[in-house]
Amino acid sequence: MKFKIGDHVRVIARGCRQFDDVGAIVDVVDGAHHPFRVQVQDQNPLWFGPHELVLAEAPAEVAR
Repeated sequence: MKFKIGDHVRVIARGCRQFDDVGAIVDVVDGAHHPFRVQVQDQNPLWFGPHELVLAEAPAEVAR
C-alpha cells in the first residue's frame, strides 16, 4: 500500500473542500477504490484514493 495508518498526508483532490489540508490516515481497506480514511482536524474522516493524497509533514501545533 502507498500509505499506512498514522501517515500524515496532504489532500490533492482539487474538487474536494479539504484540498491542500493535512490529515492523518486512520484506516486502510485493501482492495477498495478509495482505501484511505483521512482525519483532517476536527472534521469527520473521509475516504480517498491513492491518487488524491501525497505524504506530508505533521502540521505544527498551534501555540496557546
